[in-house]
Amino acid sequence: MEILFEKPFRKLLNQDGDGVVSSAVLIAVIKISDKSQLANSFIEYDTDMDYDIVENIPLLMLLFLKPSKNNSKNVFVTIRNWTEEKEMLYQNQIGKEFKVAIESK
Repeated sequence: MEILFEKPFRKLLNQDGDGVVSSAVLIAVIKISDKSQLANSFIEYDTDMDYDIVENIPLLMLLFLKPSKNNSKNVFVTIRNWTEEKEMLYQNQIGKEFKVAIESK
């Protein structure tokens, strides 16, 4: 599977900080009722303050484990708009590796 991002967000940087990770393993899927459940500091982390999370709609929080050289536990989180289909899709992919792709514009 692939997870697509609009740009190389800082949370996607590899352990050395010199590029985006090429893959990550999905480790958890959490349904969030809406944006009000997220702290402003989390929104800043998730979006680099360069993307708006839609108000008043359910969301999915996806937690990914990034590869590391020293077996450290580096994770990143991303928010996606919720649909029942998306939730089922991601729930069925827990433990699987995703290719991290940056959208080319």
